[in-house]
Amino acid sequence: MLFDKEIVELFKMTLKKEGSLNLPAQGCSMYPFIEEGDICNFNECNPFHLKKGDIILFYTSSNRLIAHRYYKEMKSDQQPGYLFKGDTNVSFDHTVQLEQLIGKLVYVQKRNSKLHASGFLAKAWGGLILTFPFISRMLRKHLNLQQRVKGRLSH
Repeated sequence: MLFDKEIVELFKMTLKKEGSLNLPAQGCSMYPFIEEGDICNFNECNPFHLKKGDIILFYTSSNRLIAHRYYKEMKSDQQPGYLFKGDTNVSFDHTVQLEQLIGKLVYVQKRNSKLHASGFLAKAWGGLILTFPFISRMLRKHLNLQQRVKGRLSH
């Protein structure tokens, strides 16, 4: 999702004031854990308590809002940077700086269920995705094939 800096600051203020923020998911980079239209609930993000596999909401230098899995902290030019990756992405995102972090995923509200980020299924899925990169490649191939089939059916 594209947002200007004022909207991003409004999200940060809402998190501080209300304690949480609900946003609808767009895209398929976190498929199948987060799917298009799911409602994602975030709370404030404390960068000192990030754990590998946490799903963090951040904004990019091109003002896109993204929620991807935290992988590790990078030390660059004496300031910390953070490395993230979408579950269906083959490569990592550009390094994210501290001021770009917005929130940490608490739960995903799907049509008929709520998946808590701290729950067993969420933790197990995150561990698999981060430990076995070939799963991301397989998911990406599946999504690409799905889109080609949809494209053929719509013509």
